[in-house]
Amino acid sequence: MSSADERYVMVYNGEMYNFHSLREELEQVGKRFRTQSDTEVLLEAYGYWGATCLSKFHGMFALAVYDRVENELFLARDRTGIKPLYYATLDGAFCFASEIKALHELSARSLTLNYASLVDFLLLSYTVPPRTFFSEIHEVEPGSWLRVTRRGIERGTYWTWKREPADWNESVSLEAGRRAILESLSEQLVADVPIGAFLSGGIDSSLLLAMLVNDLGRKVPSFTVAFGETSYDESPYAAMVARHLGTDHHEIRVPVGQGNLALIDEVLSQFDQPFGDSSAVPSYVMCRAVRPFVKVVIGGDGGDEMFGGYPRYGYADFARTLGRSPAWALRAMLRFSHAVSRVSPSERVRQVQRLLRAAEASGNERLLALSCYLFPEELQDMLTSSARQKTADCVPILLGAGDRSREVGGAAFIDATMNTALPGDYLRKVDMMSSAHGLEVRIPFLGESVLACSARIPERWKYSVGENKRLLRKLAERYLPPAICRRPKAGFGFPFDAWLGDQGRRELHHQLCSPTARVRDIVSAGYLERLLRCFVEQRWDDLRISRYNLYQRVYCLWALERWLQRWSPNL
Repeated sequence: MSSADERYVMVYNGEMYNFHSLREELEQVGKRFRTQSDTEVLLEAYGYWGATCLSKFHGMFALAVYDRVENELFLARDRTGIKPLYYATLDGAFCFASEIKALHELSARSLTLNYASLVDFLLLSYTVPPRTFFSEIHEVEPGSWLRVTRRGIERGTYWTWKREPADWNESVSLEAGRRAILESLSEQLVADVPIGAFLSGGIDSSLLLAMLVNDLGRKVPSFTVAFGETSYDESPYAAMVARHLGTDHHEIRVPVGQGNLALIDEVLSQFDQPFGDSSAVPSYVMCRAVRPFVKVVIGGDGGDEMFGGYPRYGYADFARTLGRSPAWALRAMLRFSHAVSRVSPSERVRQVQRLLRAAEASGNERLLALSCYLFPEELQDMLTSSARQKTADCVPILLGAGDRSREVGGAAFIDATMNTALPGDYLRKVDMMSSAHGLEVRIPFLGESVLACSARIPERWKYSVGENKRLLRKLAERYLPPAICRRPKAGFGFPFDAWLGDQGRRELHHQLCSPTARVRDIVSAGYLERLLRCFVEQRWDDLRISRYNLYQRVYCLWALERWLQRWSPNL
């Protein structure tokens, strides 16, 4: 779209929730509009305020504005990275797109594998922005902008997640949180198409639906996914919430033992770089099933990240306290735990070992110890000699490369999660899986009012070592049955191994261990065989890892294999 004076041209992906109020503000200074679209409002806002307009925008967006007069290009992305935006200089030309595949098509030569992103992926299951799996392609970071001129590229940041805890007691924090969530929900309900809500049965999605029904009077249809394996199935809790609130509830069933690699490949093909979060599969299935009913859904993402939903925040605080012990005592405890694990391997012992490792570490290393699927030194056994050489100095940066503080704990982990896992994993999954089916997912927990409020709520009201999401649980007690409010954190897991069944696991073993598998250029044949054999036979204790950890590693390697086959990057 061009501006009224033809100076600016904009392309834009997303949704602006407060464009009506912005339009009124611009009309008061003499701006006139030709359409009713939010795109025109954004364009005129940029023409009038320049880059400072970004701080006024409430929404999810990736945008590009070309200035015909100055011959400049301006790129920007929403605060938390809900909508993706990539750029590259290819064959002398600056290029940008919402998808990496578009940039890949513009290159006249093969692109190169980014080995730092490979390490991010193998350890965490996602790439840490702004890197991508192609060395030549970069991601515009959340809350930032780029201006491309004749002089080069200028970068700026208009928003960053920054905790500034206020001196609030619990009741003040609770009321501030309630008002902020309601404000964001109200803002994001503006739509001229049917709206629904994802409902997992957990605190976040249940609370949002309850506030929609009870506070805003919107009884929207709810949707959940049900697995055939009880330990992963939250659908009974979702049904309980739906009955309590009286919503028109839809349950999408995903039976175990009937999975196939074709669906996995269909999911992986939506991503233009390897993506190792296996919960993308049920997300894809659910978005596909929901789309015939509604075009917009309310999602519960963001609550865990800001409001202390992950147990690892409390573990980080405990690791900080434990880390103040004498070094000899920590080493002795770690040696003892290793001896116990050889005699009686169990998930509890493995968790203790991880906690002790985190206590010994500091800064970025402590957070990585509590986040990774495999530890950095395990890459020595996993990778081929060539890949080891190219990844020798690579490590995911969750916090700060130079941060060696022994006092890093849960608050720093919240910051790291907001800056890395949220845009790199959770939001990427939501955007790609919903966009594949033309479904728009709105995320009230990441609305501007909630971001600002959560940054001011003291951590002690969010979580403790023994209790997660304290404030949201307190708030949920006003709306939901006790059985929902007291539920432990479950996560949106997916029983990948059981879903595939024995035949599917054997097929995956055959494909990844085939002499023609591209992943063998990076991962050693011996490692692949050991891992896949345990996966087929369901013997995770042989590797001293959990069931979840085993199938996540396998899923990551299959994602990497399919990406290598599809893109054939220079290694």
